[in-house]
Amino acid sequence: MTAKNEGDEGPFHRDDIISLDISTDRKTVVTGQTGKTPSVHVWDAHSCEQVSTFQLAAGSRGVASVSISPCGRYVACVDLHNDHRVTIYNIQRQKQLLHIEGGKERIFDIAWSRRADDFRFATVSLKEVKFWHPADVTKRLSQKGTFGKNATMTNLSCVAFDEEGWGYTGGENGHIHVWSDACQVVKSIKAHAGAITGLVADAGRIISGGKDHKVAIISAQGGNFKLEKFVELSSSFPRSIDFINGNLLVGLRNGTISEFKNVLEGDDATENFLIQSHFEGEVWGLSLVDGGKKVLTCGDDNKFMLFDTETKKFERAGRVNESKVDQIKGKSYTASSMSVYAHNQ
Repeated sequence: MTAKNEGDEGPFHRDDIISLDISTDRKTVVTGQTGKTPSVHVWDAHSCEQVSTFQLAAGSRGVASVSISPCGRYVACVDLHNDHRVTIYNIQRQKQLLHIEGGKERIFDIAWSRRADDFRFATVSLKEVKFWHPADVTKRLSQKGTFGKNATMTNLSCVAFDEEGWGYTGGENGHIHVWSDACQVVKSIKAHAGAITGLVADAGRIISGGKDHKVAIISAQGGNFKLEKFVELSSSFPRSIDFINGNLLVGLRNGTISEFKNVLEGDDATENFLIQSHFEGEVWGLSLVDGGKKVLTCGDDNKFMLFDTETKKFERAGRVNESKVDQIKGKSYTASSMSVYAHNQ
């Protein structure tokens, strides 16, 4: 039997899933977990059956980010090892093709180019974007991006590519940086009043989310960029974004998943809460109330939440303790290694 934090090549994850990507044709999903030797799993999105799985080397600690190539043959991922190692895996051949140090700073995101027959991908750390050319023997394997005169250097958090091969990164200053094949910024777009926390590019548009609790939808074709719409978020900022056929799906920092159908139609987009949940650390308490019709939970996020078992929907929430986080003097006083709240919250 394999210990929980060891990882294995079984048909499912044995620890927390911390990264996910979906293929451009929506047929394949890739997920990565935490653990000493974490596993990456490839799934058929329709049957929910596992297609392939592979393990990272010992000491990897977790799969920080994953990306599946547009052709559907390759998975690129980066781990939480001190060297933040980059791995490429061939799904069809079930073979690891690359395993190399990615850099000394933690890598937050990884993404393949979506241009046809373009096998570049990019990684983003706090102060650096790096472009990788694993299939081009005429170029160095990796090349650091340069901001030049077209943008101000800032902390980075996310990266994406579009179908034309343009690369995009999201900055702490609210700017989206547009990257050319020469690994240089050619344009900087002010999209948010706060840090950008999520970024995707699809069907001639860039969709970004920021700490200003907004999603920006920007048309991006032929190197021309124009803001189409801002979408207001009611409760938190995005950590992940998906956009397809005019429908917007947003995963928020507070554990909520919101859907906006036909978001480009009309002036005001309607926010539909698909899921509302705990979001900080672990859930420690659960009790059936009202004759089993309700479920009451509490967790490291200092919240209790009430759910209806018949409608399977969230009803309301409250705070366990009103003490502020900044009153905590040290990490040793927190409830668990995954919480920022005090042990009595």
